[in-house]
Amino acid sequence: MLVKNHILSKNFLTLLSVEDTVKTALAKMEEGGFLSLPVVEGEKFVGYVMKATIYERFFHENTSNREEFEKQSIEKFVETGIKALDPNDGIDEASIAIEKLNIPFLPVVDADGNFLGIMTHASIFKAFSDLFNLGKGRQLIVYIFNIPGQLSRLLNVFRKESINVPSMVVMDAKVMGILKVQCRVEVASNEEFDELVSKVEKEGFKTGEL
Repeated sequence: MLVKNHILSKNFLTLLSVEDTVKTALAKMEEGGFLSLPVVEGEKFVGYVMKATIYERFFHENTSNREEFEKQSIEKFVETGIKALDPNDGIDEASIAIEKLNIPFLPVVDADGNFLGIMTHASIFKAFSDLFNLGKGRQLIVYIFNIPGQLSRLLNVFRKESINVPSMVVMDAKVMGILKVQCRVEVASNEEFDELVSKVEKEGFKTGEL
């Protein structure tokens, strides 16, 4: 999965310019219900401004003149030096980066450094949801030995029972020599699901919870 297929385009974003005032920034945040907004200068991404940062600065400056405070440019409130994603980066890279940096979103820029849009926690989660087909079918967790042919045996059970498998993800079970297989299986009823579980277990596999 590539970032370019899940990007939130700048054309649909509320953006701030470095020339905008604090008053403008707060108004846009209030209007859209945002806690932070991207800041651009022309076609380039500069950084982002958080509502909390603005309010913290206001109180720390110990000023009672909010009107004068809001006339300031947002430039000194901008968080800069944010890691940018390339459109051809993988969603997994985006997921690791946004968690490590603990920021609201990551900018996406092209080879010329032009701002294309952002990846948020929500858009990354949706990308993985699409990959795993969450919400489609029933989840079935199967534990297999990490040896050749085991996954093929499991798939053969599904084939014999004419079960459609929208997604299958193989993970480390954190137990030596064991893999955890997360399957989404399409069954018509609870009874059919229970029967499938029984047949999987009769093949020597263990089933369980995620």
